[in-house]
Amino acid sequence: MLDIHGTLLAAEPIRGSHSARKGMAQWVLAVAIGILLCTMSSAGGSKPVQYIDYKTYSFYLLDWNKEQYQCLLKLYGKESAWNPEARNGSHYGIPQGRSTYLSTLNGYDQVQWGLDYIGHRYGEPCIAWQHFKDKGWH
Repeated sequence: MLDIHGTLLAAEPIRGSHSARKGMAQWVLAVAIGILLCTMSSAGGSKPVQYIDYKTYSFYLLDWNKEQYQCLLKLYGKESAWNPEARNGSHYGIPQGRSTYLSTLNGYDQVQWGLDYIGHRYGEPCIAWQHFKDKGWH
């Protein structure tokens, strides 16, 4: 039963045929498995599941902070277009760090490295983005 706002007034059991209830249970199970697959690490290590893109991974690393994420999107968009194989002189990867070590890392580890660098040098991505806008580098 719904009120005038379309919200449930009281919980009601699922009505209908056995197959309808079974279908709902299968749907809930599929959603739960999907959530688990998106949040668990790959077997045998701590690297993220490979089908999560670098941008989503960075949003997760920023604790879903939309403001800082928007700044990081702009910063890495300008630096490397989020390409882990980007190279500009002696600068490598997504964060365009000066370390040749970055050229040996996958994109996820590059994002982590870049956020660690930003954290130590600027404190947060929006400050690094402002520095980039002012100076043309970070």
